[in-house]
Amino acid sequence: MVCPAFFEAVSAVIAVRWGWAFVAWCGLTQAAAVADVRITRVVVDGRDAEGVVADTERGEQRTRVRLSSGARQLQIHIAEAAQADAPREEDSPSRPPSSGGHRLRYRLEGADVAWRDAPAAARVILQFVDVSGDTVDNRDTVIRGESPAWRGEPESSGFVSHRITAVAPPLATHVTANFVSHHGNEVIGMVGIDDVVFEVSSPDSDLPVRYPIAIAPSELDLHPLDTPPGWTRRGSRGDMAQVRIRQEPTPHPILVLHDDDAKRYGNWSMLKGIPVKPSDRVTLLWTCSHSLGIGGECVADYHDLKPGTYWFRAGVFQPGGQPTGLETSLAIEVFVPWYERPATWLAGGLLGVGAAVAIARSVSLRRIKRRLEEVERAHSLERERTRIARDLHDEVGAGLTEIAMENFWVQREMEGKAPPATLDRVERARQSAVELVRSVDAIVWAVNPSNDTLDRFVPYLTHSFEQFLDAAGVRARLDVPDAVPRVAIEGAVRHSLFLVVREAVNNAVKHASPTFVALAIRINQGRLLIDVEDDGRGIDPQTVSAARHDQSSRSGLGNMRRRIEELDGSFEIGDRRAGGTRVAIAVPLPGAASAPMTEGRL
Repeated sequence: MVCPAFFEAVSAVIAVRWGWAFVAWCGLTQAAAVADVRITRVVVDGRDAEGVVADTERGEQRTRVRLSSGARQLQIHIAEAAQADAPREEDSPSRPPSSGGHRLRYRLEGADVAWRDAPAAARVILQFVDVSGDTVDNRDTVIRGESPAWRGEPESSGFVSHRITAVAPPLATHVTANFVSHHGNEVIGMVGIDDVVFEVSSPDSDLPVRYPIAIAPSELDLHPLDTPPGWTRRGSRGDMAQVRIRQEPTPHPILVLHDDDAKRYGNWSMLKGIPVKPSDRVTLLWTCSHSLGIGGECVADYHDLKPGTYWFRAGVFQPGGQPTGLETSLAIEVFVPWYERPATWLAGGLLGVGAAVAIARSVSLRRIKRRLEEVERAHSLERERTRIARDLHDEVGAGLTEIAMENFWVQREMEGKAPPATLDRVERARQSAVELVRSVDAIVWAVNPSNDTLDRFVPYLTHSFEQFLDAAGVRARLDVPDAVPRVAIEGAVRHSLFLVVREAVNNAVKHASPTFVALAIRINQGRLLIDVEDDGRGIDPQTVSAARHDQSSRSGLGNMRRRIEELDGSFEIGDRRAGGTRVAIAVPLPGAASAPMTEGRL
């Protein structure tokens, strides 16, 4: 009689052998389902590389590229090639998300210290809507690359703080957040979102109101494709938006974007917006762990490689950055041609050094002489401008001030003795003298060369703006930078801008009866932008049209437009959305593009 233990032992052996066979079959099946990677093109300085040869050494099929050390750019195109041609059933929100998408990563041994991804980004959007639910404005930011302490899955990785801030536009009543898994490219990767909080600051309050947007910890039994309260899935594939459990600091649900399809994207979007009012400052804060790359195809880009031998590797990776083991490679040799070797350059340098020194000396002397002449002319012009400014201030300005004072005393002496009409004429004469003194002061300021910088122009303009409105009894609002760069601006430009702004403010006070006038100054792409707005009765469209089309017009608007166009700028005037009039001025400002202003404050 056979012992029962014998049957148990035989059964165990059979089970182990068939178990390993099943595991091996599953591994082969999955390997067949994973895509391979190919090097499709090598480009050197815009041209396809030559000298790509097959090397059958050690029975392996390899390729090699040789390029000169003078090459500035090496581009290696890599693409995913499917090993399994069987069509895959479309993913459905009722099933767990697939893992069929893969990332392409590359590494140049000898230059890179780790695997690299082609630039890829996810997108975070602040969406402002009105009372009807229609979008009135968007503000977005991007999340790029891989976050620190990434460990392959978002729920087990370290999280990094992010924020985006915007001012609620007119008509906005609510704001919502959208987390999108791509930003205009074929993204493959994962994003974890946690600690979502809105902060809303009103202009009338210093303390912001906080709105935490969290998933209740009691919902830890959520399925990855369940939808937490307050959120909804959007995008071309909703199952990319998932819910997972993060263990730190205590177990709690988080939002995850698992993008495993280069042609589609997922989106977590808030269902109910946070209430806001126009001009509220809205800040969205969240923590994030992410690893983002490119699927399908990408380009590895290298510049100015040093002479030597390199080994380029391209591989297929999981969406979270885990390797699949599938790679391809390319040997790269950077050599120094004879005409770039140090000995060649030394010989050529010795032969031409004598002639070069003589030519350089002659050219240098001529340049120095020409530069000295230009500097002397500039100094002479500045001295003449300074003298004119001093004479205008000391003679014309002082004389006009004396006339104004004399008219004042004459008016005082004639009170009660002269007819009212005579007193009115004396008062008008005094006012004209005062206005002329102000005009002379503006001319002196414009002529003085020490004021030929933007950091001197902006304070003078804002001071004059506030002084004029204070005298007129109208509230002034300023939106100017906290720090103004020291950028050169010609006196003629300063003078024209000052006159146009002063005319715009004078027109608003004189014709529109506003409660406030606002002045905004900023720099954008090398242009100085100045906006003057008021909340008055607005402007007649026929007046605007006549000033725009009648180039011979001598009206105030025509003169303003003509002054700005003479500076190669643009001048626009029209109705303000919230009521009133808006004057927009834009003039080119050389040197401003490299010296941006800081953010302004109202």
